[in-house]
Amino acid sequence: MKKLTLELAKQIARDCFQSYRDRIEGDFARIHSASVAEIAVTLAKKANCDQELVETAAWVHDIGYLVEKDNHAEHSVKLLEQKGFELSSEMRDCILNHGTGGKPESQEAKILQMADKLSILNIPTLKLILEQEKVLPEDVAFIKKMTDGAVGYLDNLRRE
Repeated sequence: MKKLTLELAKQIARDCFQSYRDRIEGDFARIHSASVAEIAVTLAKKANCDQELVETAAWVHDIGYLVEKDNHAEHSVKLLEQKGFELSSEMRDCILNHGTGGKPESQEAKILQMADKLSILNIPTLKLILEQEKVLPEDVAFIKKMTDGAVGYLDNLRRE
């Protein structure tokens, strides 16, 4: 079994995002993952957590979208394991619990979940959505879900 390093995670993510059938979805996944990684590192520094773990997880947390949207986190883990990577329990926690319904156990997984929602506030992400010919109802619902999550996390940070 191989260790998943930050550089390997970035390369796997880039390869996956280039294989998307829809160019806009691939671009979104690339921009989103880079944004999540940047935000996660900032939050991990603040919380004195494992910065490399959260950055590595951020790059690969959504590669499972190549398989399907539902259960994409589980597919992300399966894809990595199929590539021969041994994932620590902390890495699995980060990837499997990054979504809104996730129940992260480690501080790093909580940070990744927060960074995932805060990433919607990234200008390149919003620009990509707005540049589409038509903003679809599911785009609006996605932005609302992510923005509500982001505001909730920011409110919690304010209270700490």
